[in-house]
Amino acid sequence: MYKRRARILFWHPDDPEKAQKAALLAMELGSAWLEARANDHDLSWPDLFIALDCNSIPEKPWARHTQRKCWPKDAKEPEAALRNRILGVIGGFRLLARLDQSPPPMV
Repeated sequence: MYKRRARILFWHPDDPEKAQKAALLAMELGSAWLEARANDHDLSWPDLFIALDCNSIPEKPWARHTQRKCWPKDAKEPEAALRNRILGVIGGFRLLARLDQSPPPMV
């Protein structure tokens, strides 16, 4: 099913280090399924753009294939919420792969 790992770009409007931490966590949790970067300006690269701690997606010249998500800040447990959201994305990849019994994409 998957020919390559999904490309995810994390972005934070005020704290680039938080986006970098999210990208590192995503790679730690699911590098078999995804590649993650933070604060990259190559908007043709990502399959999924995730804006952290905000309520809207920035206006940019997005590639047609890029899906965009906004993950609002969780006031109570922001680190746990981020981890759970990333695990949810990875779980979605695993679920789709089970439909045709395919393994993770080759690195």
